[in-house]
Amino acid sequence: MMTDFGYDEDKDSDVDVQEMLELQLSEVEMLSSMFPSKEEFQMDDPCTVAAIRNYLDGQMLYEYLHKRVGFTVKVMPRSSDSKVAVELVCNLPHEYPHVAPTVFTRSPLMNRENHQRLNEDLNDFIQGIDRGEICMFSVIEWIQENIDQYLVSVEKKKDVSPPKEVDTIFSRLWIYSHHIYSKFKRRDIIDWAQELHLTGFSLPGKPGVICVEGYSRSVEEYWQRLRRQNWKRLVIKEKEEQDIGDDDIKKYYKFDAFEEKVFDARGGKGREYHMDLGKLFEFLEKHDCKHIFSLYFGVDGKMATD
Repeated sequence: MMTDFGYDEDKDSDVDVQEMLELQLSEVEMLSSMFPSKEEFQMDDPCTVAAIRNYLDGQMLYEYLHKRVGFTVKVMPRSSDSKVAVELVCNLPHEYPHVAPTVFTRSPLMNRENHQRLNEDLNDFIQGIDRGEICMFSVIEWIQENIDQYLVSVEKKKDVSPPKEVDTIFSRLWIYSHHIYSKFKRRDIIDWAQELHLTGFSLPGKPGVICVEGYSRSVEEYWQRLRRQNWKRLVIKEKEEQDIGDDDIKKYYKFDAFEEKVFDARGGKGREYHMDLGKLFEFLEKHDCKHIFSLYFGVDGKMATD
């Protein structure tokens, strides 16, 4: 569950958000006509377009617009002999196309190395696109034209059917962000952790703290998705890894699930708000990771006092 602190960092006062949302709706209309089948193009939430249209028509205030355009496109390579599709997952900040979209791909048949390289190269391509113009069609074209080079090993090995590589590495990431305010980022932080079956927690405000734990591949995928969003500063403070073989991974968890934690949020200058760090330290101590406090803040923690 998320608490709404009433600030949305995805809305920039220097950007005409109405104009950006109009462009987004036109892009969604274009893509839905290009990919008419639900198997090819699917909105994350079909009600999003209606909500944005209500805002644009003056029937809703911006602070009540809690939806953001998100969709998945099934992209096939241009080569006729290839049958391997790639799912392109897209999330559009309200400021898009003034800012870059958040995208990543899914391809269960692609090996880990090629898939990571694809997402990194795709991100580089997006960063090179001039801001201000819708670009998802260009992104789809880039995937169609370049995907074959990432599928080479898949196509060659397809008939051999090698055994699936088992992930036996338990991983825990401690991530520091300059701040976490945006309700959309906070939602993604939670949703992606749940999708990838990771446990841990997130602490919004300034600074922002994120901990995720689980199998290394899922943790790495989470980090790659997270780092592609727009951040003032986002770094890994500590990475813990251990080969657990076929042991039960639940033995190594410090957290039972993934949740957002809020500890007596207090307002600061302008949009800022801060959490009670004493209660954060108490929480970390309860989960046997109090050493992390000094790693983040440079000082030893103290218990919160009532």
